[in-house]
Amino acid sequence: MDIKKYDLRNVIALTLIPVAGIFGTFWHIWNYGIVWQEPLLLLSFWIITGLGITAGYHRLFSHRSFKAHPLLDWIMVIFGAAALQNSALKWCSDHRRHHKHLDTDKDPYSITEGFFHAHMGWILENKPEPIEKVKDLEEKPALRFQYKYYFPLFIIFGLLLPVLLGFIWGRPLGALFWGVFLRITLVHHFTYFINSLCHYIGSKTYDPQSTSGDAWYVSLLTFGEGYHNYHHKFQWDYRNGIRWFHFDPSKWFIWSLSKIGLAKELKKANYLQIMKVQSIAILNQ
Repeated sequence: MDIKKYDLRNVIALTLIPVAGIFGTFWHIWNYGIVWQEPLLLLSFWIITGLGITAGYHRLFSHRSFKAHPLLDWIMVIFGAAALQNSALKWCSDHRRHHKHLDTDKDPYSITEGFFHAHMGWILENKPEPIEKVKDLEEKPALRFQYKYYFPLFIIFGLLLPVLLGFIWGRPLGALFWGVFLRITLVHHFTYFINSLCHYIGSKTYDPQSTSGDAWYVSLLTFGEGYHNYHHKFQWDYRNGIRWFHFDPSKWFIWSLSKIGLAKELKKANYLQIMKVQSIAILNQ
């Protein structure tokens, strides 16, 4: 193995965090049991940071699928920083490159280089990609601030806040395992599934030529991001699951924000646009 090929900081971090999250949590349960606050802490921070990625980094910032009140920009960059998935500017730069150069050698996490590469291998590689094509986002004060203070924001909101909450019920170590290590592990790998699993399985109702697929069960883990073939065809749509029964909490969250004035101008494909694409897809099969 060529060590120089890999970013050792990322290799160490993305190895130790799951080990601490999974085995550390089991160790803590074995020795100290469980109190109800710990699973609740995990669930709460999973939802908060997960939506920071799906509704914030992805649908708001990367694809501009709706317009947000400046307050929402700040909320989303804080939630996103707590998810420990890089700054919004870097995340969006990589993601826009993925859409523009899908399945080519310019795609940062192309599935054509293998499942593991698309899942997380690309993060481990010592191959820094430039931050580009995000001039529109650099105009936002919240994103500039987050880029400058990304790691301190993670320390405060992603690490210290869960642990401090654990002090309230007298189990800060449990909060560290449940609310930090295990939560980050789940949010990381569920997000990675969108890049790997959703380009490996699923139906191709909207674009049979794309590697992306719609897998409703992935949506259960990713706040609605499993309808990935649709997303690659209509990336500007604030929805991923377009039917009323599609499990898409990010869509419902954004819609709810629009009702209280934090989001507006929600973009969505109309019926004729969707039917046209589906008809072309059937003819091309």
